Amino acid sequence: MKRLFSMAVVLLSTLCAVAQVADPVLMRINGKEVKRSEFEYALNKNNETLGVDRKAVKEYLPMYIDFKLKVAEAEAMHLDTLSSFLEEFKNNRAQLAENYLIDHDYIEKEAHKIYAKDSAVIDGFLKVAHIFIPLKQQESANKADSVKAIMDKTYEAIVAGSSLADAAKTIGLPVNIVEPFEIVRGQAYKEFEEVAFALADSAISKPFRSPVGYHIVQRFGMRPFGQYREYRDVIVSMLEKRGIRNVARLLKGRHLAREMGGNITPEEALAREDSLLESKYPEFGNLMTEYYDGLLFFEVSSREVWNKASDDEAGLTKFFKKNKKRYKFETPRYRGAVIYANNAEDVEKAKQLFTNAPQDEYRQIMKDNFYVDSVFTIRIEMGVFSIGDNGWVDKMVFGQGDGGTMKRGFTIVDVAGTLLKGPQTYKDVKGHVINDYQKYLEERWLKALRKKYKVEVDDEVLKTVNNHN
Repeated sequence: MKRLFSMAVVLLSTLCAVAQVADPVLMRINGKEVKRSEFEYALNKNNETLGVDRKAVKEYLPMYIDFKLKVAEAEAMHLDTLSSFLEEFKNNRAQLAENYLIDHDYIEKEAHKIYAKDSAVIDGFLKVAHIFIPLKQQESANKADSVKAIMDKTYEAIVAGSSLADAAKTIGLPVNIVEPFEIVRGQAYKEFEEVAFALADSAISKPFRSPVGYHIVQRFGMRPFGQYREYRDVIVSMLEKRGIRNVARLLKGRHLAREMGGNITPEEALAREDSLLESKYPEFGNLMTEYYDGLLFFEVSSREVWNKASDDEAGLTKFFKKNKKRYKFETPRYRGAVIYANNAEDVEKAKQLFTNAPQDEYRQIMKDNFYVDSVFTIRIEMGVFSIGDNGWVDKMVFGQGDGGTMKRGFTIVDVAGTLLKGPQTYKDVKGHVINDYQKYLEERWLKALRKKYKVEVDDEVLKTVNNHN
């Protein structure tokens, strides 16, 4: 007995050693291991064309390390304990795990049954077009005779060479009424199907009556029902709306309960299987790691870079002043406002007030000076305008074009502001400055992270990435 136990221990140790060699540790970020398979998963998912290109692997490595450093910082900030993070991760994992906790074979079998049933009774799809005049069954004989006479005359025009569309036009019907459509047996009225299915391809029927009116039908041809793969997704979607996944989940639970043995319910078996998914299915484990890291990456990047880059007024101003030489206008700009008013006094007053004032004060200036009886007596369009942005600025400042459109309710238009040869504040080139400031924050942050966290890469394992079969 002792000998058997010893052999079992040796065997278990050997299997563990083989498993470790099969997926060795590629790197450690702040002491946290990253297996080769995890890196390969990210590498190949980001660029499926990389293959075993060693240059591409080495180019991707520093980007991946940067990503992992940010994740390490997020964990150090305990962002992985936030209720919002835990809830989002839990919900997403539950959705993805569901695919591993249902009996897919059962769903496929049921879908095949529906396909087999439909394909046995549907001989194909018949493509037709028709001219149709509705007529109630209880309609008077005179009305019925009148409609029939119109259809007979229409049919004569078609026989003489007129197309269905042209014939429909002559009796006042919209052209779209003769657009082709497909039917299967049992879908339309019996009277309609008897005529349509009996026609030869391209043939046109004489006028006939169905319970809903008079028709002239043209047949175009029959399309075969098709193979299972063509309908599989539609059938499965229909089955899912009917709740088939609940049944498939129960069946999976029963199967797992039998496999696991003992006194265990299907739900308990599913719960146990759920807890093992990451270790049992490497692709699921990698997907969950990717999602976990991605959530943390987004949260920490928002806090440390993205939000700072757009909200840090003082930082943006300082960064712009320090790097002002890199920002230029290819063409002159005009910073100010287009003013709409009804009298010259308001225009002149607005021009004096707006010309040298910061744009973020414009709204308050309007409220303090041009708000009378709950109504603004002027209207403005403000911004940093280049040629083509505003017709009035083009005409009055740049001497181009015939002007813009007068705002409704106003009779006078003028401009107030300053012609800029180059940007004066970061707001004049806000998009470019924010983008550059974000890059600056990113580089500074990553430099600090590389000092803060230890990065260890096994070069020998790196050589085997995508090349270990």
